[in-house]
Formats: sequence, C-alpha cells, structure tokens
Amino acid sequence: MRLQRNVIAFTLLSTALGCAIVAGKGDYRAYRQVEMADDDRARQRAMAEYIEEHPDGRWSADIRAEREEQEVGLFEANKSTGDGLQYYLDLYPQGQFSEQAQARLAALRSVSKNREGENEARRDVQRERREEGLAARRQWATKAVSYWSRILMSVENWGSPIAEVAGGNAEFNRAFGAQPRPRCSREECIKFYQLDFAIPVPGQTRIERSLRILLRLRLQEGKLVRAELLLPDRGFSRWYELQEQQFIADADPEARQHAIDWALEHIIPLIRELAPQAEGIDVVPEPIDPPTVRAPNQPDPGASAVPGEPVTEATGNGPQPTGEAAEAQPETPESTEPAELVLPLALQGLRAGELRVVVFAAADDDEGPAYDGVFIEHSSAAPPAE
Repeated sequence: MRLQRNVIAFTLLSTALGCAIVAGKGDYRAYRQVEMADDDRARQRAMAEYIEEHPDGRWSADIRAEREEQEVGLFEANKSTGDGLQYYLDLYPQGQFSEQAQARLAALRSVSKNREGENEARRDVQRERREEGLAARRQWATKAVSYWSRILMSVENWGSPIAEVAGGNAEFNRAFGAQPRPRCSREECIKFYQLDFAIPVPGQTRIERSLRILLRLRLQEGKLVRAELLLPDRGFSRWYELQEQQFIADADPEARQHAIDWALEHIIPLIRELAPQAEGIDVVPEPIDPPTVRAPNQPDPGASAVPGEPVTEATGNGPQPTGEAAEAQPETPESTEPAELVLPLALQGLRAGELRVVVFAAADDDEGPAYDGVFIEHSSAAPPAE
C-alpha cells in the first residue's frame, strides 16, 4: 500500500514538473491562478491576466476560446452600470464591445457628474438657507425692538380706551392680537416673547442662554397710557450675546457697560428715525414694577417667532390668529409677595409731541426684579406712585 501511494505521488510530481518544463514556470504559475480561482469573477480576471502576460502560452488557446465564449454574456450582464462596464473593459480592453462599453461608460459618468453637481448645488442652497436662518435668528431681538417701536410710535390715539386704540390702528390691532397671545389684567396686557440660544465660550463648548422680551401695555381706567419693552435679567447683555455671538460676563462691569452702550446705539437712532422731531430730555430713574399677570410656564406658541413675520410650522408655533387686541381676556392677577422695587439707570430720554421715550438699564447692584428696556409714555399717564 505504501509503495502504491509513493508511485502515485511520483507520477503526479513528474507530470507537474513535465508541464512546468514544457510550459515554463511563469506560464504554469499564471495558469494555476486560473484553475484555483475562488469564483467566476476571480477566474475571469485570472484569464485576462494570463492572456496579457502569456499571449502564446501553453494554455492560451483554451483560455481564449473560453473567454470568447463568455464575452457576450459578460457584457450583457454588466452593461447597465458604470462599475459593470469598467469591469468588462478591464477584462476585454480590445473586446468586440469595447467601443460601445466606453461610450456607455462616458455617458453614465456624465450623468453621474451632472447629478453630483446638482446635489452639490442643492447642498449649497441648504447650507445658505441654514446660514441665513442662523443670521435671522441672531437678529431676533433687534427685529422685535424695531417692530414694536414702529408699531407703538405710529399709534395716533394714545390716552384713549384700548378698544378705540385697536379700532383706530389696524396694524397695532393685528400685531397685538397675533401670537403669542396677550395676557391681561385690568391694569396691563403683556405679550411674553422668549428665545433660547447658545453662544461659544472660550475654554468651553458653548453656554446656553435665554432672552425674554415682555411687551407690556399699561392701562389707566382702560386707557392706553404707556407701553414698555422689558428685557429681564440684564436683557441688553443677552441681546448683545445673541446678535454678536460673544459672551458677556454679568460680573464684569466693563463688559456690561459695553452691552448697554451697544443697545443704546441700536435704540436711539431707531426712535429718532421714527420721530425726527424728538428732542432730548432729562429723565430721572423710575422703578419698573414686575408684571401682575402670570408668565406662561412654557413659551406660548409664537413666542420665539420674529414679531411681524408669519408664524410657520417650521418655528413650531402654528398659524397666527387674527383676534382683536381689544378682546384679550383678563386673567386673575398672580398672587405674589410684595417685592421691593429697584431703580434702573435712566440712560437717555426723548420727547416727541405728547410721548416721552426713555431707555433704561438695570443697575449693577440690582438684586430684585430689574429690567433693561425702553418705555413710551403718553402725557396723560399719572405720575408713578412714590
């Protein structure tokens, strides 16, 4: 038995050596790659390499015959995709379908390039829209202050019952009736705006901030005598942070003063533009008492939308209502303990006819309810209680 196995092994070895001697070692090695290929694609590539390297090799006639037999089927199976056409051309660079394959491949690549160009253009548009959205978001407070300053300075019947003010000023009526809905007591009506944002901070990823704006109409015996744009919690600093994307440390008096000066540079030119006849006046600090109506636990629909611009589903606020400002329903005043009022810093005052416009800011040492902001007051308003 052992002798028989040795004879068989010797015979196989002799045959292999004989082939190697006749065919040459490189020729035989290349042919072995064909015979030992794991799958059809590997065999196809091995045959193509064999013909390229050994066009007159010991097995070239057999391999050419096999390739010619398979070429039509291989082209038909791969002619619909770029990868398939390239695969065919790699195997048959001079094949009977090579010109057709090259033309089809060029067409597919042209379509792919055009599609990629379209996709890139679409990405550019999306990127521009995103950047425009971020830029518009940074302008949120500036637009809110500008919008309401224009609306309020255009009211012609200050000192009249709120129903008459609404009836005689359509733009004011639409603006105050839009979302977020006003919350009212007998003495005041307030619209609560809020925008959450983040700013980059050196040494940190970012810091979360919230900017609130309270538009408050003050009523005396039902008559509109004063309007306030209140920015709680050192709102001028938050406004600056939002628009300029620069961190303001409230404990830093220089940074705080910079934010106040920046806000003045935005507000005073706006008021002078709306009331060119306005004259500067001396003002003394007046306490700004906190609201008597409840702020919403969560921002109302429309609270983060830019006042005056359509509220869309993209803002998560739903459509705007068309309610009358004069029909805002009174709410029960919030029950709170009396708080000691604090005096803000009276920054600058202007008088335009019967209106007095005052810009103010919370003092550095204010610990009670304190606001930055601006108020517009009619001459019929009673003086503040001492």
